[in-house]
Amino acid sequence: MISTPPSIDALWLETLQRVSSRIAHELRGALNGVAVNLEVVRTRSARAETPASAAATFATAASEQFDVVMDMAEALLALSRAASGAADLSATTMQFVALLAPVAKADGRVLRVDGTLESIARSSCDATAARLAIGTALLAASDAAGHVVCRAVGQTLIVESEGGELSARLPDDVVSALKDAGIELQAEPSAISITFPVGQGTDSE
Repeated sequence: MISTPPSIDALWLETLQRVSSRIAHELRGALNGVAVNLEVVRTRSARAETPASAAATFATAASEQFDVVMDMAEALLALSRAASGAADLSATTMQFVALLAPVAKADGRVLRVDGTLESIARSSCDATAARLAIGTALLAASDAAGHVVCRAVGQTLIVESEGGELSARLPDDVVSALKDAGIELQAEPSAISITFPVGQGTDSE
């Protein structure tokens, strides 16, 4: 079992709190949207003279919003559980995107994944450190650009601005702690790169 350094644990907790704070409004909004649309469906379907088509639009909206809520809730639960075993970098990236993409969309921005992330699926790095690296990069990129795309190139995750300039700022303490954990986190003019150590890791608890 890989032991996570205390500094990584503390920095990850801070990052998770930032993510939770960032998504709180959008998650509450989606839940409220589900409730409002279902109430419209309930009241209209209770009227015998009202055709089913009168509630169809609201039922579809409720279903779509519920899907968003479920994706966000499942991602948040997964990231909140204690990490163990080999880091699944592809799954971790998709969990962060599931949380932060709806927030970006609500602000008229975009956060998406381009292509497959299979090349970074598994790594020998500490899973908590991987969460810290990916979370930090996506938060920083989302703050710095309107259209952000994630793609895997070999053992590196590239988080870049589709508009060109990114100019993201990365916390020095996070960069230093991740370097000690074998992860290189670097900010460049148009992208943030995260290079993970090669290796399959272990599945031991």
